[in-house]
This record gives sequence, C-alpha cells and structure tokens, in this order.
Amino acid sequence: MTEPNQLHDGLSQAAWGYFFVTFDFNFGTVSVLPRFVGFLLLLYAAGKLSDFRRDLKLLRPLCMLLACFHFGDWFLSWGGQSLDGMIPFLDLVVTVATLYFHFQFLTDVAALAEECQLDDDNLAAKIRSHRTAYTLLVTAVDLLYCLSQALVWEWWPGIIIFVGIITCIIALLIMADLFHLRRLAPRMDSEPQ
Repeated sequence: MTEPNQLHDGLSQAAWGYFFVTFDFNFGTVSVLPRFVGFLLLLYAAGKLSDFRRDLKLLRPLCMLLACFHFGDWFLSWGGQSLDGMIPFLDLVVTVATLYFHFQFLTDVAALAEECQLDDDNLAAKIRSHRTAYTLLVTAVDLLYCLSQALVWEWWPGIIIFVGIITCIIALLIMADLFHLRRLAPRMDSEPQ
C-alpha cells in the first residue's frame, strides 16, 4: 500500500541526494554539504520508491554503507584527517559500491519513468544516458585522482577539474530528470496498484 505523494517525495529526496553527493564546498577542511547527507536522502528515496520498484530495497544496505563511510570521513575532517587512503581495500569497496549504487538506482528510476512518461516523452532514455555518463565520469574522477597521487604531472589538476565540472553538469541533468519525473508522479500515485 502506497501513501499519497510517496513517489513525489521519494523523487524529491533522490534529486536533492544527488546534489549533496556531487557538490562539495569546504569551510577549511570540513564539508558544508557533506556527502553522507546525500546518501541518507538517497536511502530514504530508495525506501519510498521501493513500493514502485522492488529492486530498490536491495540498494538500501549499500546506501547505508556509503552513508556511514562518508559520515566517518566528514567526522574525521573536523580534525583535519580523512578516511581516503587510510585503508586501501576500504577505498576500493566504497568506490565499487558507489558505482554500482548509482548505476542500479538510476536504472530503476529509468524503468519507473517508462511506466509513467507520456508517449512523446523520452525521459527514460535521458535518464539512462545520464546514468551512463555519470557512472563513467565518477569512475574517471576516481582513476584520475589515484593517478595524480602516483604520478606527478603539472597538468593533472586541470584534467581533474575539467572532468569534475562535466560530472557536476551531468548531476544537474540527473536532478532535472528526477524533478521532471516528479511532475509526472501524480499519474502514478492516482493509478490503482
């Protein structure tokens, strides 16, 4: 049984979750927009949207892991420390979990869009293309960051910034897609289950 506006609220939380996960502004060493908040929003979104797409329930433990990791990293940042690089295996697990989460979450959202989009709308296809671009760009940022630590080349920061800017643009497009789907939510909420 779904609550009224459950789809609407879940999509709103997902859109703002992507904002917190992608954009990071620091005050000294402490993030003003901590990533763990984004993963908590995505966790709540997955819970609300799971009534419409059951596969999203399977992503909740992964989202909890990512929220805990990023909370720990944010907490340590108050002392000028970071979890990044402390335990290389944990970094690898978090990177793989992040990529899988985003890919699967947006795949399920695209399937949801197929169910409620208008006939002349290509929202599901947009979400899938933005999902693929986001996943590839997040992978590229992680790889470039690792390479920049190992190889000292003066042009690495410029490349990382460029790829980071493109990633931010794609995240904004994903947010726009989620808000577009949210506008279609009353159609899904009003349909009998």
